Amino acid sequence: MYNEPDWSSLSLPELLAKALEFGNKAYSSSLSTFAFLDRALEKSPKHTDMSDEILNMAERAKQAYQLLADVNRDIANLHQEFPKPIS
Repeated sequence: MYNEPDWSSLSLPELLAKALEFGNKAYSSSLSTFAFLDRALEKSPKHTDMSDEILNMAERAKQAYQLLADVNRDIANLHQEFPKPIS
């Protein structure tokens, strides 16, 4: 079970940095998933139900990869707009 930490004490820049950190992990994982599915497709028999299913999953992984790239870019842009406060 995942216990989410108390984020209420974090500032906006700190929250954005955390969001970017999690986004980068998700992005990296989606890229790995796409790469493994792409390799599986190369090794699978052509024009079979299995290759069609792998192709479908690879396309969905590619879409997730692109969506995460877009989200990470947007978070990074926001993070630049709200720099850390001077202590």
